[in-house]
Amino acid sequence: MLNGRQKRIIMLLKDSERWITGKELSELLHVSDRTIRSDIAYINLHYDYMFVQSNRSGYHINEEIPSGNTINSENEIPQTCFQRCFYIVHELLFKENELNLVIFMNKVFVSDSSIENDLKKLKEILKPYPSLELVRYKSYISLKGNEKDKRELYVNLLLKKIKGNLLNFDFLAALFPKFDLFTAKKLLEVAFKKYNYSVREMEFPVVMAYIGVAISRMLSYNYIEIDDDYENIVGSTEFSIAEDFYKDMSKELHFKIKKDESIILALILLGKIQADTNENMLLINSDYKVNQLVSDILESIYVQFDVDLRGDEDLKDGLSTHIQQLLHRKKNNIQISNLYLDELKYKYPFFFEMAIKVGEIIENNLNVSIDENDISFIEQHLGAALERMNYKDKYRVIIINPNNQALSRLCTKKIAGIFHERITVASCMNYFEEKEVSRIKPDLILTTFPLEHNLDILTVQISIFINSEDEIKIFKALNLLDNKRFKEEFVTSFRSMMEPRFFYFDLDLDTPEEVLSFMSDELYNAGLVDKDFKEAVLKREELSPTSFVYSFAIPHPLTAISKESKIAVALLKRPIQWGEFKVKLVLLLAIQKDNEKIIRTFFDWLSDIVGDPKKLTSIMKIKNYDEFISLILK
Repeated sequence: MLNGRQKRIIMLLKDSERWITGKELSELLHVSDRTIRSDIAYINLHYDYMFVQSNRSGYHINEEIPSGNTINSENEIPQTCFQRCFYIVHELLFKENELNLVIFMNKVFVSDSSIENDLKKLKEILKPYPSLELVRYKSYISLKGNEKDKRELYVNLLLKKIKGNLLNFDFLAALFPKFDLFTAKKLLEVAFKKYNYSVREMEFPVVMAYIGVAISRMLSYNYIEIDDDYENIVGSTEFSIAEDFYKDMSKELHFKIKKDESIILALILLGKIQADTNENMLLINSDYKVNQLVSDILESIYVQFDVDLRGDEDLKDGLSTHIQQLLHRKKNNIQISNLYLDELKYKYPFFFEMAIKVGEIIENNLNVSIDENDISFIEQHLGAALERMNYKDKYRVIIINPNNQALSRLCTKKIAGIFHERITVASCMNYFEEKEVSRIKPDLILTTFPLEHNLDILTVQISIFINSEDEIKIFKALNLLDNKRFKEEFVTSFRSMMEPRFFYFDLDLDTPEEVLSFMSDELYNAGLVDKDFKEAVLKREELSPTSFVYSFAIPHPLTAISKESKIAVALLKRPIQWGEFKVKLVLLLAIQKDNEKIIRTFFDWLSDIVGDPKKLTSIMKIKNYDEFISLILK
């Protein structure tokens, strides 16, 4: 099993756009180069669906699926502890009720001690499933417990095993040789179409994995028996889909249909639903409707983050549907997980921060508990809306093209069609005229002939027919403009916010609470925040620690409550445990009301720096305020 540091190594390597050296990893994780080398060797030995490559440039992840990673091939010899644990569970659920350890040991070519370690590991894996127990009698083992937990165990192991190849349906179908999973897929799609129903596309393979396990177990006469009362599910669309599906499958495979099996499949569908609903006026209670809650949420986002999503009808519909489904899941105690939780949380911190606020509003108004999986699904809705909004702030472009009108119109139309989300064609001109160009104030000039001028405007020469090479040129130019715009916003904002008096080098404290108390008190003593600032910062940490794998934390209140906008910076004398990660650098945000836009700029900078391990490690080694400012504004 990977330890926390080894998991963090994988996260850092996945996020980096380039190779990371062992020295950079050791400095970010506060261990020796030798420890990093040992961890890399362990990851490559035990992690099944990726491989860490190394050379003089350092390390990076190769997530290609090894050719031998066909899980249930009769000729496959499981190589790692996890593979052997998976193999044992697979054998016990789909082949034999008991497994002879002596035969298994000879088959996989491992020693007694390795098998004992595997069984110890398997017992750890079983802990989240209270009814399951690995029973051993002499050289035989068996798996005891209820059917529901057995299936859930296998599916979770299976999803971990094939995470890197989840969208390969051929790969998934090969895991269930007793029947044709493609036939099951077609019949489920028929049922979906009949009821005008759909699940999230990325969740469909997960649903099929559940179905594969369920049918395989039913073919061996192992059925689920439900003790809880789920009669409210029986009248649902999901239950009707499950019943129709199993009836059609039973005609193909001749297995007995049981009501409890349809209920379980209905519950699974409820967790994966992406149904299109027009019921946005549904009452949450007698006085409060879903669409009113969504309006309140978007108003709160506008007030706190200075991000106006109030006119995004797609977002309103998406959030309304999500909230109704969330209430239904909570009412029926249905737990769902997001396969992309870690990526959403750590790679898009601004979106996650907004989603935490939305989760808090939902929690307070609906009296339901919101976990990080719920927050990450909300983040996906907000992220899509923010991307749509970003493209509204388009660049103004002048196209200079002295060709005949027909060719000129064709060129302009093609450019506008390809890049319509990022540009507005402000003018089409036959020739460059400095006075006219200055009047229009474009961000970019595109010209079909060589052009030199004295204006400080990015100019790109393209061909009249706009081939793929021209598209790449324009795309790169727009990215340059993005970087320039961000840099200007960042430098202007942050130079005034990071003052020397709120920069602390070698701060000698042991806990996040001590660090936050000290930094908050300093801001309070300077008259920049009120007394309740510290409590608000600590309350935000309780919701979800603001630490990152990159050795820093960004604590802040949920709302902008400061008298002035400042960022206090602390470089700790030694790394301290902060939630899941060790932290060396702390950036405490104190944002003034009506200055919320600065939060977005800060998180844009944060997302940019995360992909640059070299700059990160340099920041961790700075000795004074001037070095810090010089480095982050570089």
